[in-house]
Amino acid sequence: MTDLPWDVYATPIRARKLARLAVAQAVPPSGDSPGSPERIVLQPAFFRQLGGSYEVAADAVCPLQDHDAPDASCTCGFYAVEDDEELWRLGGYEPELAVLDVDLAGRVIEHEHGYRASHQRVRRVTLGNACVRCGRPAVALRRHWFGGLTPACARHGKHAIAIDDVAAAFGVPVEFAIEEPAPAPRGKRLRFVLAQLVVPVLVLLLGIGLAFATDSGVPLNFAQLGVLGWLLLGPMVFDRIAPRFGLGRRETVRLQRRWSWLVVCVVIGCDLLITVVAAVVWDAMTA
Repeated sequence: MTDLPWDVYATPIRARKLARLAVAQAVPPSGDSPGSPERIVLQPAFFRQLGGSYEVAADAVCPLQDHDAPDASCTCGFYAVEDDEELWRLGGYEPELAVLDVDLAGRVIEHEHGYRASHQRVRRVTLGNACVRCGRPAVALRRHWFGGLTPACARHGKHAIAIDDVAAAFGVPVEFAIEEPAPAPRGKRLRFVLAQLVVPVLVLLLGIGLAFATDSGVPLNFAQLGVLGWLLLGPMVFDRIAPRFGLGRRETVRLQRRWSWLVVCVVIGCDLLITVVAAVVWDAMTA
């Protein structure tokens, strides 16, 4: 295989990757009754329809074609990178993601940004030590409805699973990160959330002002369309300008996930209120 420099058959390559922790139902052996015990598994950082869960030691299987994984003409295989500076390529910077130290072996395709391997063994699992909901120090892993496990503080650790239990299930060290940026002051977090309401409310007020000035409801309709676009694109905009509020990437994601529903509800409520008030005032002026 000397003509294929990307195809490596070597001793294990140490690398890093991102993953999610989850609780899954164990697959019962043939003939066994349902209701098998649960197990803790790892899942891809990106949610993919064909991306399945895997164990601490696993062999890659291509879900699309009948060939050995990884293949140079396909995207299959276990993905990993050499160092932390490239981790963003494997799943962004989300509070619930765990960083895995892995050994890659078997067939390994080395490319410009990392590796794709046929065999992977996890050596260590490191989780963020801040609660994904409030930013307080995490003490356990909260279990969500669909089985996901995320770092949680004592207050938000409903249905919590001890990190030592996860380590025992995996048979490898599982720990919270030692260094983690402290949450930003409450005032900065509040300004970040409130700032997301300013633009849509101003757009609605501008639309209603133009509607009265032109004796037409078209400006208000365009303003409502603009607000809809803001609700869709606003998170991406604030994701880029969050450092101006003194917020780190991890805290920005956490705040957006926690408060986005409130922002949407308030904006929709303002839209309905402004529309009703405008209709009442318009009827009174034309009566």
